[in-house]
Amino acid sequence: MHRMTAMLAFLALFGLLTGCQADKAQNWDYGKSFHAVFDNQKIPPAPGDDTPVVGMDGEKAAMAYDRYQKAKPSEKETAPNSILNITKGQ
Repeated sequence: MHRMTAMLAFLALFGLLTGCQADKAQNWDYGKSFHAVFDNQKIPPAPGDDTPVVGMDGEKAAMAYDRYQKAKPSEKETAPNSILNITKGQ
């Protein structure tokens, strides 16, 4: 009787383990979709053409830089406001 119980326990354990193994065989490509997302975001390299790069001329660049410098906020505007106002002599 003891031998029969041990044999049934072994067969039950074997059946459970083979059931888990069958599940792993179906998920063999784990992570493939994760890497496919990044592969699809790559831009295929294309040969360059001979068209010249058109940029900004010097006068327009100088005017843009001047506007940028004038639009910079002053230190008084960027100073943090204190929550408590502490004054001396009161």
